[in-house]
Amino acid sequence: MNVLRHIIIKALAVTSCLCFVVLCHAQNQLQPGDSSVMVLPDSSNFVTASVLVASPGQPVYSIFGHCAIRMQCPAHHLDFVYSQSTNPDASDFFRFFAGKNEIAVLAVPTEQYLADFKRDGRGVKEYELNLTHHEKQHLWQLLDEAIMSNDLLHFDLLSDNCVNMTMVMIEQSLIDEQFDAGQLPEQMYWKDGDLLRYYARHSSWAEFLFITFLGSDCDGSRTLERKLAPEFIVPVLQGATFVSADGYRRPVLKGEAQEILPQVLNDSKAVVSPTWFFAALLALVVVISLLEWLKGWHALAHITDVVLFAFQTLVGLLLVYTTFVSSLFGILWNWFLIPFCPLAIVLWLVMAKHRRTLYFIFSVVLFVFILLTPVSSQIDLPHQLIVGSLVVRVVSNYMIKKS
Repeated sequence: MNVLRHIIIKALAVTSCLCFVVLCHAQNQLQPGDSSVMVLPDSSNFVTASVLVASPGQPVYSIFGHCAIRMQCPAHHLDFVYSQSTNPDASDFFRFFAGKNEIAVLAVPTEQYLADFKRDGRGVKEYELNLTHHEKQHLWQLLDEAIMSNDLLHFDLLSDNCVNMTMVMIEQSLIDEQFDAGQLPEQMYWKDGDLLRYYARHSSWAEFLFITFLGSDCDGSRTLERKLAPEFIVPVLQGATFVSADGYRRPVLKGEAQEILPQVLNDSKAVVSPTWFFAALLALVVVISLLEWLKGWHALAHITDVVLFAFQTLVGLLLVYTTFVSSLFGILWNWFLIPFCPLAIVLWLVMAKHRRTLYFIFSVVLFVFILLTPVSSQIDLPHQLIVGSLVVRVVSNYMIKKS
């Protein structure tokens, strides 16, 4: 499938490059009697460039929406969408969180591009860019070159994504001008963790998963291009200007937004949020521990320990992989490696004669971690409820060993 994919990419690249050659030379070839669209005297409508913004989808990797650049030459009926997209064969949950999704700039006919969003019930709006004629030609050339480069990147949620590609291409297309973002929405000044929570606010479980793996990036603040989501690219562009060398400013967008596809898909929030789910888990663990102490229900408590600490170990192994191997969020420190350290189960297995000591050490570590809550914005209530459940069982096992 990868070989076929590369062939398709090259074919599209050659096609789009031929389109660009046509764009560069076709203006002089239009005859007054042509049935093609009439080109204005200033050539402003010979090439049009716009940003397409799609509403969020249901899969966890599409909850932020999507954006792309649409390039058109109405006079010659050329209409392509350039999008930085993932390999369709890799668009599944496990490959996504393993950082194995490959992305590349692709060009597809607009009708084909929109068909996928229409099938999923996702809305698409179009915003025309206020670029000069030569800047639009330059933008088309840059997009074609991006395809020809055949660069396959590993998807990074906060860095290498569709919004970053769109912003970078717009800025690089400018000729003797600069992009001035102006006054940004207040959310753009938040830390990355708080901003990610805002972007994922309509999907509490997606928010929980992303924060789990984001690590110390929660407390950082990336550049504008690397922290934007499709939701905010339009507000930013609406407040931005292109500034010429002599100080002349003009808005980045022109005209009104055009609804290309209506949004049919409705937001479907989870019935139970992570906070309530793990609060219920903590309450259940407390009840089981009390039954163990008061009623002698050791078998039920043992089953609870097996399930709880098997979960703790599996999460720890996944965190080790996503922190030090996967490139989905970059290789950074993750605070949850402390309570979910997979080394704990190894020590428990090899130090059978010293398990009470291990319970004491582990309980201290977990208590200290709870006290570290203000240290990082990554550490939040839903995750600490899980840690609380671990604390209850570790302390209970320590006290039983003592008795």
